[in-house]
Formats: sequence, C-alpha cells, structure tokens
Amino acid sequence: MKNMYKIIVTVLFFTITNFGFAQDNTQKKSSNNTNYQGVGSLNVGIGMGFNHGASGINADYEFLQLGQDFTMGAALSYYGWDTGYSKHNTFGLGVRFRWYADRVLGITSNKWDVFASGDIGFGITNSNYYGEHQGGNNVSPIYWGIGIGTKYHISEKIGIQAIIGTGAQIGVTFGL
Repeated sequence: MKNMYKIIVTVLFFTITNFGFAQDNTQKKSSNNTNYQGVGSLNVGIGMGFNHGASGINADYEFLQLGQDFTMGAALSYYGWDTGYSKHNTFGLGVRFRWYADRVLGITSNKWDVFASGDIGFGITNSNYYGEHQGGNNVSPIYWGIGIGTKYHISEKIGIQAIIGTGAQIGVTFGL
C-alpha cells in the first residue's frame, strides 16, 4: 500500500508540474512537423487484465493538454472475472494520462500515433461467493495501470487503437 501512495503522489506531482508547460489545445503540430491526435479523442475498447483474467470494456475522453506531448482524459471502465469460487464485477472511474512519443521518436506520419499511458482511479467492486467459501472483498478500491500503445487513424474522425501493459486493450478512437 505504501508503494501505491508513492505512485499517486508521483502522478499528482507530474500533473501539477506539467500545467506550467500547457499549450493551446487547438495546436496539434509540434516543432518538427510531427502530428498526433490527442485532445478531443474518445477512445473505446475491450480489455483484458492480466492479474485475475478479468475482461471488460473501458472508455476515455482526452480533454486536457498537459504539455507539449501529454494529455489527460476522464476514464470509465467495467471488468468482470470468475475465480472458481467467486464472481467479481468492478466499475471504475479515473483518469488516463498519455504521453505521445511521436515527436521524440521522429514519427511524421499523420496516420500513426505512439504513446505511453498510465491510469489511476477508483473501483466499485461487487463480489458473489459460491458454496462454502466466504470472506471479504480482496480487491483494492484504487486501481492503476501502465502501458504502451498505438493509434492508427483511418480518417480524421475514426481510427483503431491498441494498448499493452498491466493489461491489454484493443478498440476504436473517435475524433470529436
């Protein structure tokens, strides 16, 4: 739990310091003509968690430009898993941070975006136990995740995305 507090403090510190470097949300081109589509993107996907074999759906809307290559989005998720003696369902509400590495990696294509992502939020879990197994909820109300991902833009309004890390997600992205 002590490490979880360190992660939360680090993410908050990182967020606050990047507000000082925030730029105009309408500007999408960086200094070396790389382009990424972040702010204004609705990302929806099906996912799988590696910890419990959980599967579900999650969505995030990137609404805030934190720095030259960073965005923050509101995230919503639902995951479920069965352990053989109990069934769990979790609804999550949190934020997803993305660092678009296009400029750093020299990616100049308007079709591709490459990013690192991090999630943090709160989960509401319902557990149903079978048979003789009884016990409390062993799922933390705080969730987090990290990963790397990519987006391929079919057009300016729609694309596909994939993320892999503490879990995996594949889905679509919409430019709003």
